[in-house]
Amino acid sequence: MNPSTECIDCKACMKGCLMMGEFTDSPKTLLETIKESPASVAFSCAACGYCAHVCPKDISIEAHFVKRKVELAPTELKNFGYRAVLFHQVLSFSKALTTIKTFRATDFSHMAFMPGCALSSYSPALVKSIIAHLQEACPGMSVLMQCCGKPTRVLGDIDRFEGFYSLLERDIDRLGVTTVVTACENCYMSLKTLSPQVKTLSLYKLLAQIGVPQRDFSEAKPVALHDPCPTRLEKPLHEAVRQILRTIKLPFEEFKFNRDKTQCCGSGGMLALTNPKLAREQMVSRAHQTECETIVSYCQECCSSMSRGGKNGVHLLDLLFDETVAKTLTQPKHGTLTSWINRYKTKRMIASLKG
Repeated sequence: MNPSTECIDCKACMKGCLMMGEFTDSPKTLLETIKESPASVAFSCAACGYCAHVCPKDISIEAHFVKRKVELAPTELKNFGYRAVLFHQVLSFSKALTTIKTFRATDFSHMAFMPGCALSSYSPALVKSIIAHLQEACPGMSVLMQCCGKPTRVLGDIDRFEGFYSLLERDIDRLGVTTVVTACENCYMSLKTLSPQVKTLSLYKLLAQIGVPQRDFSEAKPVALHDPCPTRLEKPLHEAVRQILRTIKLPFEEFKFNRDKTQCCGSGGMLALTNPKLAREQMVSRAHQTECETIVSYCQECCSSMSRGGKNGVHLLDLLFDETVAKTLTQPKHGTLTSWINRYKTKRMIASLKG
């Protein structure tokens, strides 16, 4: 059945999606032609899930674009700088940038902490501080430095994605864990969706339970809290993050579009690669939906997007575990080379931890 027959053209999906506004003035018209949509349209979908969530008919335009991307990937991805993505993924799954670490303590040896690519690229010291905190509260929790492969999946290169993802599942099997704790929301959703044999637990939900380092931000200026779009339907995670902010007494304001109605930061769907102009517009649009100068999120890519959009993006984990950022409320900025070096340093640091 053509999805356009169900669409009532209420345009609710267009209110939070710049992509829709760029390519059509009618969701119904877009749906009528979606099976033949050109690559420039299909690969401009940020895959954020907003459309389906606000649609009174539960139509997921994203789901139809996912299918179209898979169809177009073999012939069209080369036109979107995909070689750089493959280079990134091959390195991300290489021995130089992946490792697993176990500890002598066995209390929590059924669990593994997975920091994710973005956090590892951003700050080895931050990852080390988080691991130390977890080892104190949950002795014996393993560490799994691996990629979830989302870039290849979201761009429709399913064969390569399945090959990459099998390496992650191999490492989970090698560790023999039943629970994976993730700091990255993309990793969280990937594992939750694709690896039902393990329990996926957000680091933020765990921190809300075991406690966080003592902080008092009661004198700080109010910040805005941005929810990453992969967490759209994760209500317990939303509340855990807010509980942590209340614990550290950080004054924060909510976006009008928050929690399940949150809007993409501009990095979803590898949009910066496939449609950099639209990605930039989305970053600016989202960042300026608040008057707060500082925007806190629990996704490193979202924090970077808010900074690119003209505001001051800061990761929640920085506020908890980095004394310098906690004092200045400013993240250090890194170039591409430094990010790769940081990932290598993170791997070396994890491998050198005393068991």
